Amino acid sequence: MVSQGANSEECNVPRQRFDPYAVLGLSPTATPDEITHAYRTQVRAFHPDTRTTPESTPAPADEQLRRVFAAYALLRDPQRRARYDRQAARYNRATQRRPTVPRAPAETTNTVDLVGTVRILGLTFGFRIGRQSD
Repeated sequence: MVSQGANSEECNVPRQRFDPYAVLGLSPTATPDEITHAYRTQVRAFHPDTRTTPESTPAPADEQLRRVFAAYALLRDPQRRARYDRQAARYNRATQRRPTVPRAPAETTNTVDLVGTVRILGLTFGFRIGRQSD
């Protein structure tokens, strides 16, 4: 049974983005043969029957082996790999956008604005009329 404190600590740990290419040590332009070779190399390194880590600390190696399995499952299927690449590209574009710079407030002038909408024959039109008052 896990204590409540352990659950709350796990929730506060920031979740890292899973990158199958980084797990297998590949570039996004890797060929299917390179993916298979990297997968087999990683499995040999982290599998319990072949790894050289001491038996007392298998948890990190087991977790890395799970990541290797997940990365290979994603990258070996061309459709899943293409979908991942599209989503990763979209994510990278979204995170690289510059935040909007707050602008200085506009000068205040004596203006009267009229904002409204008009519906004609099922179409809605918005308008704004600004007039400077004396």
